[in-house]
Amino acid sequence: MNFVYALLIALFAATVAPHRSHAEPDPVAREIGALFATGVPLRHDFSPAHMDMARRFYARRQSAPVWWTGRDWREKAIIAQRIVANAEQEGLRRIDYSAGLRPLPSGKPPARSIAEADVLLSAALLRYITDISNGRRRPHEIDPELHVSPGYIDPVNALNTGMAAGDFSAWLHGLAPVTPGYAQLREALARMRLLAATGVWPELPDGPKLEMGMQAADIAILRQQLTLLGDLQSGLPYTVSFDAALAAAVRAFQARHGLAVDGVVGHATRRALNVHPSGRIKQIILNMDRLRWLEEDFGPRFVLVNIASFELIAVDHGEIVIRSPVVVGRSYRRTPVFSDQIVNLVLSPTWTPPPRLAKLDVLPKIKANPAYLKQQGFRVFEGWNANARELDPGAINWRSVTERNLSFRLRQDPGPLNALGGVRFSLTNSFGIYLHDTPARELFSKPSRGFSSGCIRVAKVAELALFALENDADWPPARLTEAMTSAKTQIVKLAKPLPIHIIYHTAWVDSAGVLQFRDDIYGRDALLRGALNLDAAQ
Repeated sequence: MNFVYALLIALFAATVAPHRSHAEPDPVAREIGALFATGVPLRHDFSPAHMDMARRFYARRQSAPVWWTGRDWREKAIIAQRIVANAEQEGLRRIDYSAGLRPLPSGKPPARSIAEADVLLSAALLRYITDISNGRRRPHEIDPELHVSPGYIDPVNALNTGMAAGDFSAWLHGLAPVTPGYAQLREALARMRLLAATGVWPELPDGPKLEMGMQAADIAILRQQLTLLGDLQSGLPYTVSFDAALAAAVRAFQARHGLAVDGVVGHATRRALNVHPSGRIKQIILNMDRLRWLEEDFGPRFVLVNIASFELIAVDHGEIVIRSPVVVGRSYRRTPVFSDQIVNLVLSPTWTPPPRLAKLDVLPKIKANPAYLKQQGFRVFEGWNANARELDPGAINWRSVTERNLSFRLRQDPGPLNALGGVRFSLTNSFGIYLHDTPARELFSKPSRGFSSGCIRVAKVAELALFALENDADWPPARLTEAMTSAKTQIVKLAKPLPIHIIYHTAWVDSAGVLQFRDDIYGRDALLRGALNLDAAQ
C-alpha cells in the first residue's frame, strides 16, 4: 500500500511540476545582451542617441539577433548594407554609417563577432532611417529663426515595420521623402557630381564686362562654362566671339540664378559662373535636407513664399495659379521661416509702426523734415492706449524726442502713401509678420529684394486677395479694387483660413525641370552647412 501511495505521489508531482527547458540560451543573443547591459565598448562612431535607439530596438526582441539566422546572414542584411552604402545618392554621407558597413563575418564566426556585426548594422540602419526621414538636425538646433516643427518618425518603430514588410528593399527605398521637388533634386545632385568629376573647373578671370559683339580670350572660357552647365548647346567650338547664341545662354544662366537678366557678364554673373560644381553639390544637399523638414502634402490650396528667391506662389490643386515677386526682410531684419494661415484681409489698412520701427525708421525722418508726418498722412496719439488723445504733431518739440523717450503712437491713414498699400493679409504668428501691398512698386523690378523690416510685400496683391477669398461672389474684382483704394478701412474675415508656408530654399528644380540656385542672403546655408559638417574632409 505504501509503495502504491508513493508511486501515485511521484506521478502527481511529475504532472504539476513546472517544465524546465534544457535548451541552452542563444549565445549570440547572450552576447548582444551583454553588449548593452555591461556597456562593453564597441568600435564605432555612432552617437549615444543612435546607440540608445539600437538598445531599444533589441530590448523589444529580447536581444535576439536581427540579421543572423543562426547559420548565416539574412538576405535583408545584404540589402540593408547596399542601401546604406549608397547613402550619398540621397545627399547623405556614407561615412556616417561606415561602422555598419564592415564586412559581415563569414564561415563559423564566434558569437561575439556575430553580435557586434548585427548590432552595428542595426545602429547604422537606424541612423540612416533617422537622417533620411527626419533630417540630420532639427531646425531649431541650427538657427533660432527657423520656426519649423517637422513631424518625427521613430526609427525603432519604423525598422520594426520594415522587418515585417513583404518587400524589404522596396520599403527601404520608400524611406526617402515624397515631398515635391525632392526626387528632382536627387537627380540634379547626380548630374552635378558627374560634372564635378570631369576635372578642374574652368574659371573666368576678373576683367571688364563681357557682352554681345565683343571678342576676347575670356569668352572661350565663358563658352566652356556654359556648355558644361547645359545653358549653351554642346558641340559648339569655344570661340572668342560673343554672339547672339552666347548672349541667350548667359540670359538663361542669369535667370536660373536670380540675377539681372541682361545677357551681360558683369561681376555678379562672373561670380556665379565661377562657383565650382562641388559648391553647388553642397548647396543641393542642404536643400534636400530642408525638404525633409516640410510636410509631404500642403493640401489642395496654399501659398508658398521662398525668401531666398523673393517669390510667392499660390497653388490650387497642384497648379500654380499666381507667381509674384515679393520683398522680404533686410539682412539685419530677417524674415523668419514658419508656417501659418491667412485669416483675414484688411482693405485700405491704417499702419501703426511698431515701437522699434517708429524709433529707428520714422523718428529720424521726422527730425530731418518737420513736415514729414503731414506729408505722409500720419496722425500722432499720446500713447498706446486705445483711447489715447490725438495730438497736434506741429505742437510737439521733436528735437527733444529720442529713441529712449519716444512714447507717442503714430498711425498712417489709408491712402496712396500708406506703407501697407491697399491690403494687408493678416496671419496668426507671434512674430508680427504679415503680407501686404506697398506704394514702393519699383522695388519689385530689382533682382535682389531684401528691403523690408521683416514683413513680406507682394506685387500681385489683387490676385492674391481674390485667391484668398476663393473668388467669393460677394467680392468681384471691381468691388475689391474699390475697397483697396477707399479712405475707409474694412476687415474681411476669410471663410476658410488659407495655409501659408514661408521657406528658405537656395536650390530647387522648377516646374519646367530647370535647376535653380539663389544666393544665401541671410547666411542660413552657411549655418546648415556647418551643422551638417559638409566642409569636413570625407
